[in-house]
Amino acid sequence: MNKAILLSLLLPLAARAQSGPIVPINSVAPSEVAKAAMAEIDAAHRELGPQPAGFFDGKSRTELMMMRQASQKKLREAALKFYTENPEDPMRWAAVLRMFMIRGEFVTGTKEGYDTAEPKAAMDLLIVDEAAKAEWDKKLADLETAMAAAKDVPWEVSEKKLSLDVSNKLSVAFKAGKAADPAVMSAHDELAAKFPKGDLALQSYLSLLRASGVQGTDREAAFWQHLAESPNESVRARGEAELRVAKAAKEPMELKFTAVDGREVDLAALRGKVVLVDFWATWCGPCVAEIPNVKKAYDAWHAKGFEVIGISLDRADAKQKLVDFVKKNELPWPQYYHEGEGAHPIATKYAINAIPAMFLIDREGKLITTNARGERLERELESLLGEGGKP
Repeated sequence: MNKAILLSLLLPLAARAQSGPIVPINSVAPSEVAKAAMAEIDAAHRELGPQPAGFFDGKSRTELMMMRQASQKKLREAALKFYTENPEDPMRWAAVLRMFMIRGEFVTGTKEGYDTAEPKAAMDLLIVDEAAKAEWDKKLADLETAMAAAKDVPWEVSEKKLSLDVSNKLSVAFKAGKAADPAVMSAHDELAAKFPKGDLALQSYLSLLRASGVQGTDREAAFWQHLAESPNESVRARGEAELRVAKAAKEPMELKFTAVDGREVDLAALRGKVVLVDFWATWCGPCVAEIPNVKKAYDAWHAKGFEVIGISLDRADAKQKLVDFVKKNELPWPQYYHEGEGAHPIATKYAINAIPAMFLIDREGKLITTNARGERLERELESLLGEGGKP
């Protein structure tokens, strides 16, 4: 069992509401039997985490470990039962997929000192049923062969299985110090090409970016250029967006819209001013917490040429909530709100995948930073608009 699994038992996890299937399958209409079986499998899967607040209180490390083993066993048995008893149901492969996702450690107990040992040492104090583990690994190998030969595997299952394989390749390469090898990139490219409308390739590429050491180096632009040429829609869109962000640091950033209050906003018309483009939402706690700092900066620097533009990522039915929030909190700057369904056009254009994202634009319209939060905003404004920053 690896260290990450062990640590997951020791550190409290933030509870996240989960609803619906863990791996959604939309290409197959499930039978009632399949629905019931997958609900049972989902329930066992969710027992493995993330856990609600207080879950870890009063439980020893051994208790947590054995609870984990019981949940894994429950998942394995439910998945194997459905697969075995429904040889013609294509959803049986969704059950098999779960067996690949949760392979199991087969821990039957712990040795003395396990509860108090350091994580690395504790790993050596686990009692593992090696024979049962080996037998299960052989069963999984047989299932993998059967899945590869089957003609009725839902494409979502095939995509997830291949993404697991790619993730395993990346993990092995990372441990060997070879995450940046072309062969690893090729494995990701295969996933993207085989499932051009799937979303899992993008997540795999992002893991590769972090593991390869490319992020934050002069090689990152080439990475995004590679993604921008991908046959996968999500991957290509992200690559193109990241290249636009990089371009905004060298050329004037473009942004034009009509705000919710009717004001016309155009970054081109704000050349000569320093502009904060704040990607935020009323439901985002960290975003709301940042507002007093932005208001303070606005009050101090607006007369000297500082402007703020809000880009709301509030949901499609929350326009009035945004309007009310802006009025209540006396936010004087214009706000963009996307009323249509589907992807947020500005957030997508500039690769916004987490908020707050605070783009600071200099007098020439070029991007200075995408993280102008807290004290950094004040430092940047002092540099750009203070005595030393005058044109």
